Amino acid sequence: MAMSSRIGKRSPCGRRSAHYLLGACAAVALSACNWDTSSSSSWSSSASGNAQKYGLSGTVSGLNGSGLGLSVNGSTIAVASGAKEIVLAASLPAGTAYTVRVATQPSVETCTVANGTGTITTANVGNVVVTCADRAYTLGGTISGLEGSGLVLANETDTLPISSGATSFTLPTPVAYSSSYRVTVATQPSGLSCVVAHGTGTMAASAVTNIAVSCTSFTESVLYSFAGGQSGGKFTGAGLIRGSDGKFYGTTFGDGANGDGTVFSITPAGVETLLYSFSGSPDDANPNAALIQGSDGNFYGTTWDGGANNDGTVFKITPAGVETVLYSFSGAHGDGASPNASLIQGSDGNFYGTTTRGGANGDGTVFRITPAGVETVLFSFSGSPDDANPPRRVGAGQ
Repeated sequence: MAMSSRIGKRSPCGRRSAHYLLGACAAVALSACNWDTSSSSSWSSSASGNAQKYGLSGTVSGLNGSGLGLSVNGSTIAVASGAKEIVLAASLPAGTAYTVRVATQPSVETCTVANGTGTITTANVGNVVVTCADRAYTLGGTISGLEGSGLVLANETDTLPISSGATSFTLPTPVAYSSSYRVTVATQPSGLSCVVAHGTGTMAASAVTNIAVSCTSFTESVLYSFAGGQSGGKFTGAGLIRGSDGKFYGTTFGDGANGDGTVFSITPAGVETLLYSFSGSPDDANPNAALIQGSDGNFYGTTWDGGANNDGTVFKITPAGVETVLYSFSGAHGDGASPNASLIQGSDGNFYGTTTRGGANGDGTVFRITPAGVETVLFSFSGSPDDANPPRRVGAGQ
């Protein structure tokens, strides 16, 4: 008993004789030390629960609308408008297979997924690519009166030949949402004149079907025949322009009250009015180019001859026929002579034109003239290898 008491005061695993201590420890090991024989299984389960997890993400481009939903292994993720990056899954164990696809398209765009399938290995996956583009819709409409061949419709470079007798059309290339369109007649059919209604606009979120193409046959009608002499002009070599009042305005090279040409107007119904008869030097004479209507509503032109030096002029004439010589060319000291082309009005309000003669080298000029008649020679042609004797007007947009 005394030994038992002494042992109770010492550790059951204390240092005693080998036989006694082994017996004590064996008895106590499963109770006092409380060793759980299932701990190995429990640790293995815990290690599995803490296995490394990996993320799945990607990039988004072109998404400007709302409503895009992506399916990731059957679960849908909403993608906000304007998103550039997206987390698709945050905790996928190695070996997990994944599939990313478009579940719902945004309202006005079409989105596609690249690199959308694979298997998680031992690293995050971030190469899923979602690309969105504006949805495109077709342009079309109706056709009436097309009894001939040769009609070609166009939206910019997208063209469509139309067969005789066709009553509807759809252009081959759809137009992206919010993009502008302009359907025109690129080629008229033989013997017909076709016009387009409702042909311009901005593409909405649906196909355009209300464009109307109407074709009618036409026959030429002589609106007016010039008789020459003092009461009318002759030699109408220059083109007409349509004034802001709906009338047409033009010039004749010869005749009129003084035999030096005229300015006239004519209504769409063929009623002609002689607005002005040129009288030669010091007045203008022999206009050989079309008029232009300036931003002030008056008409401006050139004459081949006449003026103070008989070398041509720039003139202004009101719709009522009040004419003013703005400038008389001299053909000397570097000035131009004999303009044979119409003017254009630049964005600066000045007028620009050419002369066939004169200038520093006698081969014609490019000039500028203000509405008040102040003329400046901008360039003198010099002949080969340079240009010479320009017969036409300078290009628009000066």
